[in-house]
Amino acid sequence: MENNLRITQLKLSNYRNHKFLQINPTKNIILINGKNGAGKTNVLESISLFDSNTGFRNAKLSELIRYDLIGPKELFGVNLKVYTDNKIFDLGFGLKGESNLIKKVISIDKRKTSLRGFMNIFWVLPQMSHLLQGKPEDRRGFLDLMVSATDVFYKKKLLDYKKLKNERLRILKNLEISKNDKWLDVIEKKMSEVGVVICDSRRIFLDSLNKCFFKIDDQIPMLNLKLNGTADRMLLEKPALFVEELIIKELKKNRLKDSISGRTNFSVNKTDLLVYEKKSNKEGKNFSTGEQKIIIISILFSFLNALEKIKNSNVLFLLDDIFSYLDIRFIRNIIDRLNELKLQTWMTDVRPDSIHQIEKFQSKIHNINIDDNRFKVLNN
Repeated sequence: MENNLRITQLKLSNYRNHKFLQINPTKNIILINGKNGAGKTNVLESISLFDSNTGFRNAKLSELIRYDLIGPKELFGVNLKVYTDNKIFDLGFGLKGESNLIKKVISIDKRKTSLRGFMNIFWVLPQMSHLLQGKPEDRRGFLDLMVSATDVFYKKKLLDYKKLKNERLRILKNLEISKNDKWLDVIEKKMSEVGVVICDSRRIFLDSLNKCFFKIDDQIPMLNLKLNGTADRMLLEKPALFVEELIIKELKKNRLKDSISGRTNFSVNKTDLLVYEKKSNKEGKNFSTGEQKIIIISILFSFLNALEKIKNSNVLFLLDDIFSYLDIRFIRNIIDRLNELKLQTWMTDVRPDSIHQIEKFQSKIHNINIDDNRFKVLNN
C-alpha cells in the first residue's frame, strides 16, 4: 500500500472551546492529551469535518462556533496543510449564513470545491466498543466507513442513493402518486441501479475483510462477517439485473405505505452487519462486553490488513480515547500496525501517562499536550 497523505499543520480558530490552536505534527502518530475539557476530541472532530457533512459527532454547524465569538463567521475556521502526491495543499473549512441557515464552505488552495476522493478519514470512537449491542445503522455506518476508505467512488454512490430516496419521498408526500407514476418509475430504476452497486461494493469488501482475519493474540477471535439485507442475500445467488428488478418491484409495491409513513420501508440501507465467531458460529452480540470490545479490535486489524493490499489509499485514522477501554497490549499492537503501514493517526488520551507504558513507541509518537500555551500562540 502506498499512502503518503499527511496533515503537516492544523489550525483551529474559534472552534468550540479553542480560541486558537496550531499543531505542526512531525511524526506519523500524533497523541493529543490534556486535562478534562481541554478539547482533545474537538481536535479530532475538526479533522473529521473534511470527510463528513457534520463530523463524527453529527453536530449542528452552529454548535462548532466558539460561544464567545463576536464578529463575522470568517473568524471561525479549520485550516489544514495536507501533503499528498509530493505537493502541499491548503484545506479550509468555514461557515456562512445565519442561525438555522448556516452552511459549510470547503476550499482547496482558497478555491471553493468538494473534497470527494481527496482523502478518506476513518475513526474509532469510545461508543464503538458497544457497536454489537447498538443500532443496525451504527454497524452499517461503521462498515460504510471502511468501504469508503477502500473505494473512492463508494461515498458518492451513498450520497446519490440518499438524494434519490429523498426525492422519491418528496413526491410521495404530495399524495398524488398516480400523477407521478412515470417520474417515480425513473427514480426507482435509478435507486435500484445505485442500490445494487452499493450492495455489491459492501459484499466485495466483506469478502476481502473475511479473508484478512488472522490470529494475532489468543484472545482475539477469528470472525465471519455477513449482511442480512434482502438485496445482499439475493446478490449471492442471482445476477445484478435480477436484484435490480426485485428492488424496483418492492419500491413500487411500497409507494402507498411509504407515502403514509414518510420513510422508505424497503431499502438497501435496511441491511445489518452481522458478526459471528468463525469456529462456533456464535453471534458477536451474545459475547460478554469485554469480548465484544476485542471483536471490534479484531475487525480493526482485519481492516488494516485489507488496506495493506490496496495500491493507493489516502486514509487518515482518528482514534478517540482508546486508552480508556482497551487493554494496553491491544493498543500496542494497533500502534505497531499503524506505524508499520505508515498511516498518519491522530489519537487522544485522557491519561497522559498511558503512552509511557509503550516505551518502544515513544520515539515514534508526537506527544502533544494542548494545555501548553505554545500551541495557542495567538492567545498570548
